[in-house]
Amino acid sequence: MSSSRKGEHGSHRPFRSKRLYGANAHWYFDAREGMQSGPFSNQEEARRALALFVAQIVFDGTENGLSHDDRPGAQDGIEYLVQEVIDILRCHTDFGPLAANTWVLSRLEDLELNGENNPTTFERMGVLTYAMKHGEKLFDSGQPGLDRP
Repeated sequence: MSSSRKGEHGSHRPFRSKRLYGANAHWYFDAREGMQSGPFSNQEEARRALALFVAQIVFDGTENGLSHDDRPGAQDGIEYLVQEVIDILRCHTDFGPLAANTWVLSRLEDLELNGENNPTTFERMGVLTYAMKHGEKLFDSGQPGLDRP
């Protein structure tokens, strides 16, 4: 990949590859910290889980290595999914779990009514639904899901 991070210039940039991969009929993703996540039953579930992971890192402010114009998730082509999850995290932080749940349901309805029937819209809806079912992966409270305030 050609994206660089803070402090990386010219030939001093390390090689980067996509983080998602399949092995033995399951899907996984690797984090820069050396952590492997998975197995996931399919690539779509792995992409959604990766979007939650990247959004949480960015939202918590622990992703200090991004360059100014690098969009979180761009390395894996999921920047639009990461942004959806960041919006959930902002709503949850600012207004609480019930408001976050309401926002997600409203966003899903908006995508269903006004979104085009294309893979990107369906992926957005998928990551929002996945986030609702896996709130414990997003929030420190250990809440089982957004739909259970």
